[in-house]
Amino acid sequence: MRLSLLAVAICGLAACTPSEEDDSGDDTSDPTEVPDATSYAEALMASSWGDNVTLTVDGDSLVITSNGLPDHEVLEAYGLMDGTTTAVTTYDMSVTVPLTPVYQDATTATGMGTIGGIISGAVIFNPYEGDGTSVAVDNNFDVDGVPFLDSCNGHPLPSGDNYHYHGVPYCITDTLDTAGEHSKLLGVLLDGFPVYGAQGSDGTEPTDLDECSGHAGVTPEFPDGIYHYHLTESAPYSIDCYHGEAADSGDGGPPDGGPPGGPPP
Repeated sequence: MRLSLLAVAICGLAACTPSEEDDSGDDTSDPTEVPDATSYAEALMASSWGDNVTLTVDGDSLVITSNGLPDHEVLEAYGLMDGTTTAVTTYDMSVTVPLTPVYQDATTATGMGTIGGIISGAVIFNPYEGDGTSVAVDNNFDVDGVPFLDSCNGHPLPSGDNYHYHGVPYCITDTLDTAGEHSKLLGVLLDGFPVYGAQGSDGTEPTDLDECSGHAGVTPEFPDGIYHYHLTESAPYSIDCYHGEAADSGDGGPPDGGPPGGPPP
């Protein structure tokens, strides 16, 4: 991970270190209470961002940029609906998130395309394919042995760029998370609230997630508690609505090419 000069100035020499984890539970914070922008930037930038990721603080926003390639292995090819395959390519990935997220009772549906930035240097999409209803993780297929989704629940667009996840990125969480403990931060959604893997405070999937797969509680990075999202191991897998204000609901990149289920006969 690279920090801009402005970001380094905000972090200082010793501020960019993770807070100690608190496993006291996921029900101790008020979701309307968030850290100030400087503290929030410090906590986010202290996470395990890939070497290909640059974080820049711009006023009350954090800009996440990379070459679009995740810092984990990807497949040589991915299956497409038309029976052909594609390969992952680079692109100028840029995601801007607020450092002063505002929780609201009303929800906003996540749109197609990018809904947040992930520490690997890739992005996250909502659960659905191009038809807006087919859940990608439940409808994986292969083209002559070449899968649509890889074991990280990710794939690129048909063009090869915009590698993204539709569910828990196991190739990240298997390395990052510890059994019996809360997941570590995976990234930030466009409304500014953080997103985590499937493990809650006791290492199991939380049972109190709201309609957006989120809840308020302590996390390793936020021991005083914060509203946050969890990717889940059952539907919807990814996040299909926000509980924060998102200037861009999720059209920061094109949607996948069409509903999965296998290429046409």
